[in-house]
Amino acid sequence: MDLFRDKGALELDRLGAEVVGRGEEAGRLGRILSGVESGFLPKVISVHGPPGSGKTLVSRRVCEEYEKISGGRFRFVYVNLGEVKTIFSCANRLVRALGGGWRSGQYGLDGVMEEFWSRVLEGKDEGLRFVLLCLDEADHLFIDRRGDPSGFLYRLVRSQDRLEGSGISLSLLAISNSPIFEIWDLDARVRSSMGFEEIFFKPYSRDELKGILVNRCSEAFSSGAVDLDVVDACVGYTAEQSRDVRRMIELLRFCGEAAEAASARRVRMEHYEQAVKLVEMDHYMTLFRGLAGMQRELLHHLAMLAEFEDVSAPSTNQIYDRYRSALAKDSHSYRAVAGILKELEVMNLVGARSVSKGRGGRSNEVWLKIPAETVLDHTKPDWRTLKKISAEVEQLKAGLRKYRKGY
Repeated sequence: MDLFRDKGALELDRLGAEVVGRGEEAGRLGRILSGVESGFLPKVISVHGPPGSGKTLVSRRVCEEYEKISGGRFRFVYVNLGEVKTIFSCANRLVRALGGGWRSGQYGLDGVMEEFWSRVLEGKDEGLRFVLLCLDEADHLFIDRRGDPSGFLYRLVRSQDRLEGSGISLSLLAISNSPIFEIWDLDARVRSSMGFEEIFFKPYSRDELKGILVNRCSEAFSSGAVDLDVVDACVGYTAEQSRDVRRMIELLRFCGEAAEAASARRVRMEHYEQAVKLVEMDHYMTLFRGLAGMQRELLHHLAMLAEFEDVSAPSTNQIYDRYRSALAKDSHSYRAVAGILKELEVMNLVGARSVSKGRGGRSNEVWLKIPAETVLDHTKPDWRTLKKISAEVEQLKAGLRKYRKGY
């Protein structure tokens, strides 16, 4: 008996998958889209929540289904910015999503946007009245520090001059881990004049995670091919680690592949244990390979502060001082370090908050959102030995101080 019935059921962003535990969010988005019937759609819809909480699946399904029943008045344009690092690349992806080709740098941003607007206007004679431009992983756009991401998005939603007289209105659906207005630098008066809606996707509960995995398991595997203990273990691991449904589905797939490689007739806990090691190694290796050198360097110093000095949320000044002392004359400026920390925050690798220091003013604190030991395993493989030696040295120093105090 083959273990897998339909391995494609374990694709991470499979639009045909059953939506579990997201009826409220889907209903809210559906009600917003129904405004098209009365001639209104907010200029900005911010869909946000933690990774793997169903934002993309629900948003695409609701919008694509509404497009089918809109009678040609509403068009949904989806663009994933997960690998986009510049505004120019984003503009090119918008054009491609509308059926155009990729433009070289000689056209410039203005040239690419001219084609974008012309393609939007092609629908005016076909009854098109609303275009909803979906930017998935919209926070990645703000990694482009040379460009002006805030100005680019404002240029999109304030499009009356480009669409005037066409009867077409363009709105933006931004899918991100944080509310788009937390990273989009807009004047409060401008923001209030635009009109926007916000939909938060809370993390899945343990029961919801299990419902999702049971459904995917029944579609992907032959009947009885997976031990119930394996399903429960995958759910438990995900509930404790991240609540990211994509990682849970990937973990189940790795379990099946481990059993398949061993020519086993059932997926058992021994295959789960192999899969956990593989998924953790694969996830973090992929993550670190995609980081720039300075990004890895700052993560390393954050991890060192956490593991060796027990400072879990250092200030930006503390991080910069440690970074500068390590690299001396080769270090970058404080402003550059603060900018990289902001990039890491956008990538959801670190968290940040501004705290009051009383008369000392305000300070920005930063902390890791991934395990410090995982960072050090990549940046300094011998750190455990060094930490043990450091602890032994501290014990010797403490003993020496106690000895001297006795005399």
